[in-house]
Amino acid sequence: MKLLTEFKSLIPKISGNSLSLKLDTSTRLSIQPIIEHIESYPKLEWQDIYKFVFQGSCGWTHLLSNRNQEIVVQYLNEELNLASKPRPNERLFDILNNKTDLCRINLRVWKNDNLGKLHELWNLMLKAEKSTPKSTKVFRENWKELVDLSENGFIVTSEREEYMVLQWIKVILRLTESIEKSSEMPLIHHSETYRTNYKPSYRLVNKNDLLELLEK
Repeated sequence: MKLLTEFKSLIPKISGNSLSLKLDTSTRLSIQPIIEHIESYPKLEWQDIYKFVFQGSCGWTHLLSNRNQEIVVQYLNEELNLASKPRPNERLFDILNNKTDLCRINLRVWKNDNLGKLHELWNLMLKAEKSTPKSTKVFRENWKELVDLSENGFIVTSEREEYMVLQWIKVILRLTESIEKSSEMPLIHHSETYRTNYKPSYRLVNKNDLLELLEK
């Protein structure tokens, strides 16, 4: 697909590009999770925003694509064993999307606070996968808001990269209009800047399922 090729070709051209917010109160309230994320992780880049919106609206679309679930669980166990102490001000979870209630659960905090066993975390992940929308509708709605914010100067990009960024985010919007299944949307890694500064170590779960487990 031509759009997928264009999407991938533009990623290197927007990498390393910083962004900032210029929002009023009403705008902040309308898309609070992504705004809060940008403010909490100020060194993030556009590809990290894509990953945030994708995970919040499409969840673990690839979780069960690996037929051998034992490998997935084994990798999760290894990451938990290697998880270090939480970094300063780290929360147990970050909300991704208020419609889907998907969130990122921080493995460092989960391990450090002894909040549950491996199988309980895995069950949370499976529940989240089953309850996640399988279409791109929610993704498209969220991404359209980001396009509008960028075009109207609420999310500010450096002038040097502004054209490429606008081109890239519009390509993504067209992808959501041509692709119906969320599992067919392209996956993307965190930016090197994000990985270096924040050492992401998390899994996707449903906020309500997590809170229910913690209350037991």
